Amino acid sequence: MGNPARLQMSECLPPANRCQRGTSVHRAFPQIPRLGETDIHVYCLSLTQPPLIMAQLASTLSIDERQRAGRFHFEVHSSRFIAGRGLLRLLLGHHLHVEPAEINFSYRAAGKPELRASDAGLHFNLAHCEDCALLAITRLGPVGVDLERVRDLPDFEELVGRFFSVREATAFARLLPAQKPQAFFNLWTRKEAWLKAVGDGIAQGLDKVEVTFLPGETARLLAIPPGDAPEHWNLRELQPAAGFVGALGIRQSAFSLLNLDFSPLP
Repeated sequence: MGNPARLQMSECLPPANRCQRGTSVHRAFPQIPRLGETDIHVYCLSLTQPPLIMAQLASTLSIDERQRAGRFHFEVHSSRFIAGRGLLRLLLGHHLHVEPAEINFSYRAAGKPELRASDAGLHFNLAHCEDCALLAITRLGPVGVDLERVRDLPDFEELVGRFFSVREATAFARLLPAQKPQAFFNLWTRKEAWLKAVGDGIAQGLDKVEVTFLPGETARLLAIPPGDAPEHWNLRELQPAAGFVGALGIRQSAFSLLNLDFSPLP
């Protein structure tokens, strides 16, 4: 993600708000630039937050979100869900000029949240892996992001042969073993970012989308299903944190991308 502007959670909560609940948290975001008509803001979020921040984030969640958080078997997964959904509400509320708790989501068949029609001028997508999350917000149109931790897997070859195109599998097989983890997760995140932007999940067919993925290669769509053309789309590689790789996809040829690192309290 280049050199992101760094925002501390402590900067987003004025002194009074750090000790009191029920205050208008969205007023505490002077550090966040205005979202212009051709801007995309990408926030790198930590899902590990201190107890006070977690309590404030949890207070913004809807009843169904709290129920969902309570259904997780492990507390770490529940905490990450609360942090991710609370930060999403906090940042959307800032850009919409409403209280985070007042935001109403509708859900697609796959469970992807989106804003109701009255707020349709703002588009977002949230992805998470372990305690790291990426949130993209824009006024341009539907956007997709994805991220993964780069790691070695014992079944790289099987996964590539199963989910990716013949051309991609052939190129992947030629790589040195040390190059395969980065290449695999480049492939995965770039395809998933595009699929999320068009509203489809991974089940819709990773093999129908071809992207560049070799280490050092600029992110780009090479082929997509009939009815659209790769040149209408933009893929961007994101580097949200050490050891992670991410991608953003949007059907726009020109935009301004701003990366923001939204850190927990020290």
